[in-house]
Amino acid sequence: MFEDRPIYGHIRFSFYGVTDTVERPDEDGSALARLYDETRMARRFFLFENLTLPSLIHQTDGGFKTVIMSSDVMPDRYKDRLSKLAERLPGAVVEYSPHRHGDQAFHRFVIEAAGYKVRGSSVHFRLDDDDAVSVNYISRLRHVSRVLSPSTHITFPTGIFLFPARPDAPDGVSMMQQRFLTAIGLATVNGGGFHKNPYQMMHGNVWTRWPVVSDPTFFSHIRTQHFENDTVLRQDKIIGALQRERTSRRGHRHAAVVDKALAVNFPWIDRETLDGLLARCDAVRSLDDLPPVA
Repeated sequence: MFEDRPIYGHIRFSFYGVTDTVERPDEDGSALARLYDETRMARRFFLFENLTLPSLIHQTDGGFKTVIMSSDVMPDRYKDRLSKLAERLPGAVVEYSPHRHGDQAFHRFVIEAAGYKVRGSSVHFRLDDDDAVSVNYISRLRHVSRVLSPSTHITFPTGIFLFPARPDAPDGVSMMQQRFLTAIGLATVNGGGFHKNPYQMMHGNVWTRWPVVSDPTFFSHIRTQHFENDTVLRQDKIIGALQRERTSRRGHRHAAVVDKALAVNFPWIDRETLDGLLARCDAVRSLDDLPPVA
């Protein structure tokens, strides 16, 4: 049994730099313009405020720190909103990094978590700014990681997938999904000579290099698929199969599973509200469409 390790969550919020997303800095500024496009940013804020942030605020175990990473080139009006939103979450810090590589941007927080002379161990998890984790996620992560050696990775593969009900419309539906080594909530145990942030690897391949522990026994996350996703592939064939299954005559069974999972792991939202998020997000065009942050 190891000591009670500090837990750090890492979120990229429109970070202008090299990570595992499709965007890369360029000389003509086109990537910067795409990243901070008004409609794109408004929709990212919408999902962050209605999904990601509530899931962290409502954790049953509040003993963790959240690092929200963005860039120094983010326009001031977005910085202002993001900083105010972070004030709602105890233990959250926002970093507007000058670095253009995610590893460099997160490095000081990885070292901070290691403590005196970088000798301590810590746990680090990743979460995209349009997804959510169960209110029991931190509690479960703390319990599982307490007995694991440094360099071990932890995956929670069972979750809820929210996706468009039809290819030509933003109306959403949700159903259970299991995906081993999903990026959502993927965690690392740091210590000894292993000090990495959870974006510092190809998440689907970590099992080829390091030990992996999987806990599929609870609904750990909500994953969204929408028209502002930053991932390289939309996985259209997979989504098409899910759409056909979810809207089949078995659809009511899937809805019942989601209802039960939400009640236990995401009590701050119901299925009707969850399924309606994508259509509401699609209607957002600018920050003026969002409520002001108190």
